[in-house]
Amino acid sequence: MKVSISNIGWSEENDLKVYKKMEEMGFKGLEIAPTRIFPEKPYDKLDEAKKWAKKIETTYGFEIPSIQSIWYGRNEKLFGIEEDRIALVDYTKKAIDFAEALGCRNLVFWCPRNRNMPEGTDENIAIEFFKTIGDYAAEHDTVIGMEANPPMYNTNFINNTRAALDLIEKVCSTGFKLNLDLGTMIENGEDLSMLNGRECLINHVHISEPGLKPIKRRNIYEELHEMLTNRGYDGFVSIEVGKQESMEKLVEMMKYVRELFGG
Repeated sequence: MKVSISNIGWSEENDLKVYKKMEEMGFKGLEIAPTRIFPEKPYDKLDEAKKWAKKIETTYGFEIPSIQSIWYGRNEKLFGIEEDRIALVDYTKKAIDFAEALGCRNLVFWCPRNRNMPEGTDENIAIEFFKTIGDYAAEHDTVIGMEANPPMYNTNFINNTRAALDLIEKVCSTGFKLNLDLGTMIENGEDLSMLNGRECLINHVHISEPGLKPIKRRNIYEELHEMLTNRGYDGFVSIEVGKQESMEKLVEMMKYVRELFGG
């Protein structure tokens, strides 16, 4: 397993400090929100993205294992009118092209407010949508990572990990897999045993807390480490936490996750 951290966890002015700490601790990946790197129209900056990723790799040895907030600023709805879905497919394909330019193998599908499902809506709308973008992702050597969001994030679609796994199996695309979020599992009181026999669907892992609060020491993280180790998972385990004002607290979380998952 390789350890990474998302750059939503600190302010831009602390980038170099955090990169240095990551390097010292043996972190191999930097997960990003694209607008933290390119504030305006990031998906139009493919050449700049390639150069930036190359610089990060050359300077610090980091991969970009995942991007998140992929629909940041978009108001269209997955279960809205057909024109909304057409626009979202086109926009998501641009996000996939951006991920490919970075050499990134996971795009977190979070987007809770864009995915509310009106009562009586046909689930096949979602299945067809994710099949389209999942197949496109596979063609570009990456994956859309479906993340379950509990109701606290103001969505009613795919509120738990089992529902995410069921959807992934229905979509049946090699470019549509699970972004396993421990914050969701903790909030819902879910047990890791629900993943038994379906571990192959995991593409990326978030170590997180409900509401993106600071990471606590929990038995479920130790249980996750054992499960992933036993199944031979060799992907990334990434810290996802809200913006921290204290570098000391952030470093403490980094040490904990690195010691547990980084070997």
